[in-house]
Formats: sequence, structure tokens, C-alpha cells
Amino acid sequence: MHEDGRWPPEPDDGVDTGADAPVGAEGDGSPTSSLGGAPSGEGAPFADGAPEAPRLGDEAWPGAAAEGSWPPQRSGRRPGVRVLTLVLMGVLLLVAVLGGLESRPRQVRQVAQTLPPVEQPTGQLARAYASAREATVRIEARCGGRYGDEPIGLGTGFFIRSDGRVLTAYHVVDPAEQGAPCSVSYVAVTPERLEYPLTLVGFDAYHDLAVLQAAVDRAVPTLALAPALPRAGTAVVAIGNSRNQFLQARAGEVTRLGVHAGRPDFADNTIELTNSLAPGDSGGPVVNAAGQAVGVVSYISFDPSAMTSNTFVPPFLRGVPLPQGYASYAVPVAGSDLVARLEAGEKRDVPVVGFTWRPGFDYDPARSDAYLGPRPGVIVWQVQPGGPADRAGLRSYREGRTVGADGSVTGRPEADVITAIDGTATPTFYDLLALVRQKAIGQTVVLSVERGNAIFHVPLTLGAQRSVFAPP
Repeated sequence: MHEDGRWPPEPDDGVDTGADAPVGAEGDGSPTSSLGGAPSGEGAPFADGAPEAPRLGDEAWPGAAAEGSWPPQRSGRRPGVRVLTLVLMGVLLLVAVLGGLESRPRQVRQVAQTLPPVEQPTGQLARAYASAREATVRIEARCGGRYGDEPIGLGTGFFIRSDGRVLTAYHVVDPAEQGAPCSVSYVAVTPERLEYPLTLVGFDAYHDLAVLQAAVDRAVPTLALAPALPRAGTAVVAIGNSRNQFLQARAGEVTRLGVHAGRPDFADNTIELTNSLAPGDSGGPVVNAAGQAVGVVSYISFDPSAMTSNTFVPPFLRGVPLPQGYASYAVPVAGSDLVARLEAGEKRDVPVVGFTWRPGFDYDPARSDAYLGPRPGVIVWQVQPGGPADRAGLRSYREGRTVGADGSVTGRPEADVITAIDGTATPTFYDLLALVRQKAIGQTVVLSVERGNAIFHVPLTLGAQRSVFAPP
């Protein structure tokens, strides 16, 4: 056991000398995407969150125990490391239909993805679509100022009150999903191409639902919510804006109810569908033949067999085959009082640590060719300025430099690695996320943070994702 050190340790200039000595095994190469509550890069940021805290310098961090002294003693030669190689994430399990930006849907793991062809509604279902479309809107996320009024993201929603109340999926209007360098505004575009500014009334981040108010100047058509859940085998039509289309139909049927996503950042207890949905369809209504909304589009999966369900009687006993290579999922709104609570202004956010993460940034010392410490954990990619992690003294990933004896310069990754929360190990981001989602906003937890060979136990008060990641 090392002697206790100080948190946070003294910053250095990111330059060191030493030989280029690889540590650990080669990992697989991988494209980047983002964490802590929001991903970055090719995917939307997994926003987990952190604000800027005063730098603590050499002061001992009260209540933060450290294993090892900081800064570590330098010897004449310090082993260098090669640039960190990302580990491939494997097969895609879940993809949000819209992760804020249509070009950047929430994406966990990457595979070759082929959407099934869109089915068109017929008969009574076609008539239900035509009626429901009048109450459906495209939701555009726009940057103001120098960015102009061009949409940076889009989703779908629908009017549930003639005075302009709109129901949609929360991740369509979640700032943590946007990752935009501006203050984002939202606009509803009706089938007649009328535009109405939108304001947030209430939301539930766990159930992925939000109620907005459109600044309408007239009574608008509405879509009624169904009084009861559909049964497996029920024909339904979803309305959305994917594939560069405007408020178009995607027909299918219900296969299961009460489906569990198996991921803490996706809605639970959803309706499984065969409708071919894609980025831009999130938040749209799923409508039965009676022209009533039974659900709100939330996410899709290319591995539906991995999903579990609360359905007591297996669907195949009812003559409904389970989907194999693709399924879509909607949050049920039939017979629920949640929508009424959101209309009344209820806001239920999720707790975050306050940083973003990239898929592949789970650190395993046995596989990585860059040595970041002896224990596996989650690499902190970008600390959110002003958030909990920032106030606690965590720092963003960066590439330092190692200057060899011959004057050559080699990249040297430097990162904080979260190895545990309240003593429970977090070898992967989704282990970390699952633990954080079990906590409450405002609750203080203790992070085990690995910085080199030292482990620090750092108190941190969890923040609300929306306030931590709201643009300035």
C-alpha cells in the first residue's frame, strides 16, 4: 500500500522524456463515437456530465483518500507509451432512432446495418394514417445567430391538445443529445408547412417522453391517445420524417409488449414493432386502425432476440412471429397517466457525473497498448465545463508528448480512469452508467479515479443531465 497523496494532483505540462516502451497487448482499431451521459465523434455524446470547479492546486482534497503519493516520483527514465488503440465495441445492440441530430443518431455499437423496406398501410390503417397525419409535425432543432435557421437535427411529434400541446420523445429535445455549439431552438412544422416555436413543458428522461407547447395562432388538429394497449399482432402505422421524407407512413404490427432494452439509457417496458423506422422518426405517433396513438417512437434494434419481455403468453403461441434481424420500439402512452403529469409540468431528469465518452474508451490494461494504470475502468473523454466532474477536479483525455533521448517526440495518452463508484467496480461505461442511473440527482458518491499508478477516492455530487449539458 502506498502512502496517501493529494487530490487533485499537480498539473504538468504534458511533456515527458523516456523511451518508447509499449505496455500491454495491442487492441483493435475502432472509429470513435461519445459518454458519462452523452457520446461524441460519430455518435451523439453520451452525456454524463461535469461543471468547472476551482482548481485545487496543491491543497489536500478534504474527504478524498488517495492510494499512493502524488505526483509520483520520477526516475531518470520513465517508460513511454504508444498512442492508445481503441477496442472495437462488437455487435450493435441498440440504436436510437434520433439522437438529437439526424446525422448522428444515438449509437452504441457499430455493425453493417440494413433497414427492412418500408411497408405502406392499406384499408382502414391507410385511412387512420391520413387522419393522424393532420395532427403530426416535424420537429426541427435549429441554431440561431451566425448558424442561420437551417435545421441541425429533426424528429417527429404530434398535437394532443388543440391549443398546441405536442407529445414527442424526450431525446429529440434533449440538449445532451445535440452536442451543438449554440443555443438550440425547436420548431414544429405542420403538414401545411406552418411553423410554430416550441417550448418545453415537462419531460421524463427515463421513459423518453416530453410534452412541448407550440405557439399556435389557431386551433390545431389533435390525435387522441388509445384507452388501452394493443395486442400482439395488432396492425399499426408510424408517422415520421426519416429517409428525407416528410410525415410519411411506415406500417407494421405489434410483436411484443413490456420489452426491456437491457441498456440503462434506453426506455424500458416498450412496445416492439415490425415497422421499418430510422433516424428522423423518433417522437412520432404509432397509430392503430381506429386512428388513436398507442405509443411514441423511441429506438430501434438490429438484435431483437437479445431483448426480454414481460409478456406472459409467448407471441409465437398467438401466431405472431418474433422479428429476427430488426425491430423498432415505442414508449406506450395508451391508458397511462404519465402524459397528464408531463402536461402539468413534471420534469424527471437523470443524474450524471458530467463528462462525455467515446465508444472504445473502456480501458483494459491487459488489452491496451497504452498504460493508464493497473486497473480497468472508464476513460474520461471530455469533462463538461462547470459540471460535477469538473468541480471535483477530473480532467479530460489528452495526448501528451514523450521526448526520446534522440529528440524524437512520441504521443503519450493521459487520462483519468473511473474504476469504481461507491466501491463497485466499473470496468465498462455501461457498468458505470447503470450504477449512476440508480442514484439520485444531488446525491454524493465516491468515485475511484485512476491517474497513472495512483488511485484517488473522490467525492462528487451528481448533477441533472439537462442543466449540466445545456448549451451556454
